[in-house]
Amino acid sequence: MMDLATVHLVILALVTLATTMIMMVTASNALRLRNVEISWKSGKLFGFPLFSTIFLTMTITLSVLVYTQQLYHLTVAMACYNWIGLTWFVTSFLMSKRYVTDHGIVKNINDPSQTVAWNRIMDYVERNEGKKLKYIFFYPEHVPGERSLNIRLELDIPVDKRHVFAHILKKKLGRRFSFGEFEFSGIEQLK
Repeated sequence: MMDLATVHLVILALVTLATTMIMMVTASNALRLRNVEISWKSGKLFGFPLFSTIFLTMTITLSVLVYTQQLYHLTVAMACYNWIGLTWFVTSFLMSKRYVTDHGIVKNINDPSQTVAWNRIMDYVERNEGKKLKYIFFYPEHVPGERSLNIRLELDIPVDKRHVFAHILKKKLGRRFSFGEFEFSGIEQLK
């Protein structure tokens, strides 16, 4: 019969294998993107993903403690935990990046519902929320046999990418959404 330490190592090895496969799929999705015009980090911790960064920092710290305390029987387990932390970090980092390509906007490379082509965008709203500039894009989702639903995709634009993003929007959506210039001198003209 297997002891508890062996069961722990088997489960740890399976989780290590699973996170490696998820990281490989995510990395291949990121590499398959073509004609990326701009991209940016959007994690919660200075652009990096919060929980995976904390977990990776903890596993590295514990590995240093294991090494300094000369607990060499935990080396294999700590190597697995460090690898899990690294794969989780890479996966989360690539998933939290925002990509604007020649074909559309990719908010999450592993979730097709958070990707929208330029020609599907029906309308958009730009909101300035203090230091944040937020764009909300509306596009239809066609469900077979049902009425199409309007879906929204929200995108926070960093300060250093605003001009480049505005230029891309003008280039991709400018002809479809140019409403002309309105001039008015008072509220009466709007009535």
